[in-house]
Amino acid sequence: MINIKMIPVGELEANCYFVVCGDEAIVIDPGAPSKKLDSLIEAFGAKRLKYILLTHGHFDHIGYTAALKKKYPHTKIVIGEKDNSFTANPTLNLSLFFGDECEPFTADITVSDGDTLHFGDEEIKVMSTPGHTQGSVCYIIGNNIFSGDTLFCGTTGRMDFPTGSETEMMQSIKRLSELPGNPDIYCGHNSPTTLEREKKNNYAMRQFK
Repeated sequence: MINIKMIPVGELEANCYFVVCGDEAIVIDPGAPSKKLDSLIEAFGAKRLKYILLTHGHFDHIGYTAALKKKYPHTKIVIGEKDNSFTANPTLNLSLFFGDECEPFTADITVSDGDTLHFGDEEIKVMSTPGHTQGSVCYIIGNNIFSGDTLFCGTTGRMDFPTGSETEMMQSIKRLSELPGNPDIYCGHNSPTTLEREKKNNYAMRQFK
């Protein structure tokens, strides 16, 4: 049984997720300090926080990571291999342009397409989805996809930031459209959606019907 809490954080209201499976928890995309997130971690049991998963390296998704690592040093930071350099580069993570401090940190684990991580009684499957950034990934846990800034409800993430690519984004959207079933999609901004809803309504995904 997976329990998911969505917590919009920071000025850009990026979605951070606190996810529990069995006796373990993870945080996905802690972009800015959040008292609600802190409370959830402490209430669940800080020692059982296993991973901090980052869908990509932009400041509004990684900005609280360094502080969380200091609080919970046993927790492993995970990021896509090709976005690993974003964690200490203010040009790549965009903090330089938005005037938002982003404390540098080093990931403990870098992942690539097809990698898996153990989480409770589930597996976290890594799907490489470049386009928004070169190292963007989606994390698939059971019937849930955490899509970061690759796929949104009705649209896709921007492709005009450093290392972004429209061609790669469309390839990533096509791969997502080919996934089986109707998983729930937890996006990096705005409301959750489902794969079937996006196949019907998302301008980018509809071309692959």
